[in-house]
Amino acid sequence: MQQIQDKAKKSCMVSFRQLHSHLKLLSNNDLKGTRTESGFNRSFATLFGQDLETFTGTMFLNVDQLEKKLDNKEFQEIGSMASFKVLETQFQMFIKSRIYLDDEYVVMTRNYFLQYTQLAIPEFRDTLIQHMESVKKSIDERAQHTREYDSWVNERQMQTTEEKDDLSTTLDASLVDTESSETESKEQDTRSRSGNDAHADDADLRPIYNEEPMAEVQLSVDNNVFATGQQHTEQPEFNNE
Repeated sequence: MQQIQDKAKKSCMVSFRQLHSHLKLLSNNDLKGTRTESGFNRSFATLFGQDLETFTGTMFLNVDQLEKKLDNKEFQEIGSMASFKVLETQFQMFIKSRIYLDDEYVVMTRNYFLQYTQLAIPEFRDTLIQHMESVKKSIDERAQHTREYDSWVNERQMQTTEEKDDLSTTLDASLVDTESSETESKEQDTRSRSGNDAHADDADLRPIYNEEPMAEVQLSVDNNVFATGQQHTEQPEFNNE
């Protein structure tokens, strides 16, 4: 898309330079102070309705303004077309004029115009119109490419934003699953430790007498009783003598 943009700009500037070169024919410095220039000045006033110096001075200002708009990296359709319209309007009187009469004055006008610009009036006008249309067309094409480029950039940005949102959602879901697993694991560990502690408490609370069998206690008592009876039986007999 960027290459298309660059190509459109290049084409636009080519059209502009062709127009600029054609307009320079109205300012021939090589004929300054000559009779041809003087005759051309009179012919020019007839064709353009203004003196040569004033008209060309304004013309080149308009041309420079148009060039700045077209050569700008950030193309602006409205500004470029506005500058073009200003320049186009300046030539409307000449474009619409018709110098086809055969009287002597018209013939002199044609001759001086041809000598000064090296082009006949109809040829100069037709070529001017051609270059004007070419510049206008290139502006329209560049504007169309610019809109397509902007639309493409916006679409790519939206796709990038959606991809980031999807990735963020996936990461959030993964984080929730991880936290849930960790929580469940902690709960299981807690329940396990609680169960072990309960068993330990039961062992601590077991009665002490359960640790010594009753049979052993009874046997000990019987032995003591038996020993006592035996002691009474084995007492020595006294001699009455």
